[in-house]
Amino acid sequence: MGRGLSRRRRGAIEKREAFNPISTMSSKSKNTIDRTRFLHGLDYLAVLRPTLLLPVWTMVLLGYYHGLLNSGAPLKQLPLLPYIPTILNPGVEIWKTLFLYSMLMSSVYIVNQITDAKTDDINNKLYLVAEGYVKLEFIKAESTILLLGAIALTVYWFTTNYLYLLLVLVSIILGMAYSIPPVRLKGKPILDLLSNALGFGFIAFALGWASNSAISVKSFTSSLPYVFCVGAGFVNTTLLDLKGDESNKDKTIGVLLGVRKACILSTFLLIVGLMFSLVLKDYIALVVSLFCLPLFVYMTLTHKFSAIAVATKLGILLLSLFIAVVIPYYFSLLVGVLLAVKWYYFKRFGIKYPF
Repeated sequence: MGRGLSRRRRGAIEKREAFNPISTMSSKSKNTIDRTRFLHGLDYLAVLRPTLLLPVWTMVLLGYYHGLLNSGAPLKQLPLLPYIPTILNPGVEIWKTLFLYSMLMSSVYIVNQITDAKTDDINNKLYLVAEGYVKLEFIKAESTILLLGAIALTVYWFTTNYLYLLLVLVSIILGMAYSIPPVRLKGKPILDLLSNALGFGFIAFALGWASNSAISVKSFTSSLPYVFCVGAGFVNTTLLDLKGDESNKDKTIGVLLGVRKACILSTFLLIVGLMFSLVLKDYIALVVSLFCLPLFVYMTLTHKFSAIAVATKLGILLLSLFIAVVIPYYFSLLVGVLLAVKWYYFKRFGIKYPF
């Protein structure tokens, strides 16, 4: 999250929550306390980082979409987008994948927030864990339950799909290795980039593909534009977290290269992704890359952190909107999650997030 609470606002929240006149409680005050408890309970949903699940869902659905295209399944054509077929009725298998992979990634995100609490506090973001709004023992249990549930559902739903099971296993290993010492890939430059680019750009993509289609060499080549685009976006995120990562001695790719060189690398990765989208005739990746390229060039020339932030968000936003067009059911899910998150942060903390 880009913005944390100011100290004055945090103090006001703590003071308001500390005032609990039980002896003179009116019906109105009881309702207020019930509402406050309800919002506190939602903290344990917010800690799953639903806004970060959206990019995951987008990549999974991209893989599913490309898998169906490769299989030769009959898809409808949009009048305004004749080169981009649509899926009006996604199969039940992709919804199963989205559900279990959301559980898996939510578990990974909780672990990441626990291990990065100090860094997040310095970077003034993700304060639910860093500032103690959720109890550590509760979210550890929550993460464990989510992970075990994801594993159980994977085995139950995809028992004979061995490559699918392998992809889930690799995803768990990469997700945990990214945050947990002594491996902690986050603090190892190049490896941090590779784990993110492959984890989100290929593995999430391949899981979507494997939901309804057989994994093949084609599934890997089709993911290449997204592997490089995800890599470009990841490099940018390390620049936005420089202060906290440096103080925590996490030598990310951004810390290693510095702003100027990291911006060059990020733009280079985007251009490579654009080239692959041209070769593969992937019009979704091509259009998104072309829209993002001017911003990436601008941030590379100016080194402005505001430009880096906008360039990073634009890519995943455009990809998500494209998927919402070609798989219309996703539009409802996308809008619903964003509105729910916006309502929660405004009611809970009085801030406007994510927009």
